[in-house]
Amino acid sequence: MNRKTYFGWAVATVLFIGTHASIMAQSQNAAAQTNTTITTMKPGSSTGKDLAISAAKSANHTILFRALRVSGLTEQASGKGPYTVFAPTNEAFEKLPAGTMDEFWKPAGKPKLVKMLAYHVVKGKFTADQLQDGQKLKTVTGGTLTVGKQGDNITITDGAGNTATINQADVEATNGIVHSIDTILMPTSAGQ
Repeated sequence: MNRKTYFGWAVATVLFIGTHASIMAQSQNAAAQTNTTITTMKPGSSTGKDLAISAAKSANHTILFRALRVSGLTEQASGKGPYTVFAPTNEAFEKLPAGTMDEFWKPAGKPKLVKMLAYHVVKGKFTADQLQDGQKLKTVTGGTLTVGKQGDNITITDGAGNTATINQADVEATNGIVHSIDTILMPTSAGQ
């Protein structure tokens, strides 16, 4: 390995470790600030907390909670509701193209982050049993999500044709219900 390649690799490793440590520290700070224990949400369970605190409690949704904080949407996620939230897991965020989340974390990326997060929220409370194949759901941004349902398998398709699978359904919060999904839903360029 030549010196230039080694230096590039070393810098990349340091940046990765630094970024990872920063994210972990922020996640730990968020957990400490909310005075909760991070756990895994269980399908059909109740968190006894609002949507924002429920995200903070979930080990699978730490990036989502950070995104809520960065975007300034924690207050709305604590609002009256009821709302149905299709909550992307950490793995869903990790599927985004490299650099996407880096742009969202910047102040200039906040409007896009807010729009993307709000695109995962529907007014009203829709349990897995209430979701029907072909059903259209209007997001709080005015976009449309389409439900696909085959037996117990439920998918949500965004306006761009991206499909997320619900991997954990019906987690009750005090102001709505959460369905954990494996893929980020993105608004179309037309703003929906």
